[in-house]
Amino acid sequence: MPKARSIPSLTGVRGIAALWVFMTHFYGLAADILHQPWMLQSLFLFNGFRGVDLFFVLSGFILMHVHEGQFTVLRWRVVRDFFIVRFFRVYPLNTFVLLAMVPLVLLAPGYVAMQRYYADPAFAYRAHNLSLPGFVQTLLLVQSWTVLKLGEWNIVSWTLSAEVLGYILFPLLAMWAMRISSPRNALALCACSLVTLVVVLFACHHANNNPTGTFGAIRMFFCFVSGILLYRAYHLLPDSMERHASSITSGAVIFIAATLFFPVAPVLDVFGFTALIFGLAYQRGAVDALLRSGPVIWLGRISFSFYLTHYLLIGIISWSLGEWLRHLDLASGLAVTFAIFGLCLIVGTVCYHLVERPSQRLGRRVMQRVETRDAMIGARRTA
Repeated sequence: MPKARSIPSLTGVRGIAALWVFMTHFYGLAADILHQPWMLQSLFLFNGFRGVDLFFVLSGFILMHVHEGQFTVLRWRVVRDFFIVRFFRVYPLNTFVLLAMVPLVLLAPGYVAMQRYYADPAFAYRAHNLSLPGFVQTLLLVQSWTVLKLGEWNIVSWTLSAEVLGYILFPLLAMWAMRISSPRNALALCACSLVTLVVVLFACHHANNNPTGTFGAIRMFFCFVSGILLYRAYHLLPDSMERHASSITSGAVIFIAATLFFPVAPVLDVFGFTALIFGLAYQRGAVDALLRSGPVIWLGRISFSFYLTHYLLIGIISWSLGEWLRHLDLASGLAVTFAIFGLCLIVGTVCYHLVERPSQRLGRRVMQRVETRDAMIGARRTA
């Protein structure tokens, strides 16, 4: 029986990952608004940044699912078409958000000063935030390619920069993975990639924080490779594996939840993420049913736009309304907290429909036109 072409719950899990990242960016302000300092000690809220690692594993898995068999050998036209579609997947929305920030940077020096403030010398690079070199670096999405920190704009876009590196490497990695004929070998290599990542994080003292920049690209690489290898194993394993899918997804959720009771254990969540994605690929069980439900699927669809805009909105609200928000009573604070969350969802939805989707359609049209031109040139040569 062929593997499923569409795996809705993987769209849903992308939405949950984006929501978790949102929480880690918002909980500091929310704790002030709600006058709940205990939130600042929450391991669940603090570790929301690990949703990015889930994104990276999922990206490798989905790209293999979509492009399976296209990269058994490297053909220029296939590689070109892949890069065209990927370009229109990330660059237009990133550019739109970046340009939307320009008036704010030019007209609100107080916001710029807030973004450049730092108390810890380890964050001295923040002094260059919202600089012109940083704008160019973010526009090109190359900020994770170099150790030079020229200044951050939309901070979360570092993940897109790392993802672009993954796209560049994907044809070669996919061709290598397609030559693996044993699911056992694919799973062993997947585990080795994750173990290497965890060891590197511990060795570089990043097991309990959120390394970005060049180290973020390292995180991307090992997670991305594990996703590619995970799909290869999924493709090679017999369909009888599906009877274990529900247990695998439930076990993965329990494992991830259990790590959140211990300060450093969440660094191991990458193992839970890979198991979760593997189990969901078979579309069985209660976890799959939840993640394919309507609201979660909707969140997954807008997740990229929601992810790319929420941090900017939280920063603007904190800068412009922070003092007022901190003096609200609990009832008003709850209302405002949900209102901010709703605003982020609304902006994400608008960007999804007005920027992200049209950009993807444009990318497909560009690819089709290039293919049509190549066909016409080929026909003339043979005439």
